Amino acid sequence: MSFLDFFKRKPKSVQSKKSFLQNKVMTGDVKQPKANISSFIKVTTEIIPSEAEEIVPAEKRMQNAIASKHGLYPHEVLVLDYASSYYTEGNSFQGFWWYRYGVRDVDKCLHSLLDGGFLKIGDLQSAIEKETAVVLKEELKKHGLKVSGKKTELVQRLMEAVSHEELNSRFARRTYQLTELGKQALDEEGYVSYIHRHTLEDLDIWSLNRIIHVPPYMPYRDKIWGYLNKRSMEHFAARNFGLYRNCRYHMSTFLMEEKKIKDGLGMLSEVVFYDLSGLGNGYDPQFLDIYAQNFFPYKDSTVTMAPGITRAVIYCQKELDLSDEELKIAMLERMNRLSSPLHLFTPEECVDIVLMESREDTEVLTKIYAKAKRRFKQSFPGIKC
Repeated sequence: MSFLDFFKRKPKSVQSKKSFLQNKVMTGDVKQPKANISSFIKVTTEIIPSEAEEIVPAEKRMQNAIASKHGLYPHEVLVLDYASSYYTEGNSFQGFWWYRYGVRDVDKCLHSLLDGGFLKIGDLQSAIEKETAVVLKEELKKHGLKVSGKKTELVQRLMEAVSHEELNSRFARRTYQLTELGKQALDEEGYVSYIHRHTLEDLDIWSLNRIIHVPPYMPYRDKIWGYLNKRSMEHFAARNFGLYRNCRYHMSTFLMEEKKIKDGLGMLSEVVFYDLSGLGNGYDPQFLDIYAQNFFPYKDSTVTMAPGITRAVIYCQKELDLSDEELKIAMLERMNRLSSPLHLFTPEECVDIVLMESREDTEVLTKIYAKAKRRFKQSFPGIKC
């Protein structure tokens, strides 16, 4: 199952699911990690690897990594990013430190960064800011002070109205704070924080470190873009069309992060084209009779638009202030330059499917799929679908 398949809306029959899974096994389609990559598709859960999955300790990873000009390795830069959320003692650390990055002792990293001048012990205000708004309101109420306003206002009100001696006693636990050196070190290795929060292909803080710190030197976003483009071409050449469209989707969200909405829509047009093609990973035409079992009708089809992709297209339409006809022209301009060994729908139908999905017009969608089925049967008369 590909990444996009996680977002299919319509439930399938048990038999349809079984056939689809058999199809995916035969074509080598592999489930990809869930990703938190845009405002359109949000996946916040993290998958903890099984005990059988080997975790490489950070100490070993460092042997193949390149230190920053401040002498910091990727995991240390990431610790800087999280430092202000940790107390100087008594922390409970997130599981990703170990199972994603091989960091067993985060406290040790914090102390090392403190000794190196990248961190300092936080002041009273930072300790108060670490508390929840509920706690701050209780403290304000205890002193007869107003409890309305944003969290920053609550903090400021406490700092101004209550003696610091009393506040120091009440909020004794201290967090870490970045020094100017720490801020500079974190800013200069900005790729670490970015790739930690954005799942893109097989990139992580360690693999991207090696890409960033080898010639030709350029901004990390340019390096990531080049890597994604290269990977998408590799997927296409290997006939892994599911992985190809997933990679192009990542590229579309990357463009939209940079406010390049028109270019993002062009890339999304490719995603739509291949998402509705009927192609999966390791596509082999000799198994078309198996794939076809899940193509039609619309209500049972596995070849449907992912809701997140539909939302992304409509977002672009609104941002660019396009009418439906203008959206169709823009998407067809890109789609008409594409080709694939199999395509169930014409480019025009692909755009219509996106628009009808956004309106949840199942009546029109059913007709589009019925028309595509008739066309498929004419092209492949010996295959049942």
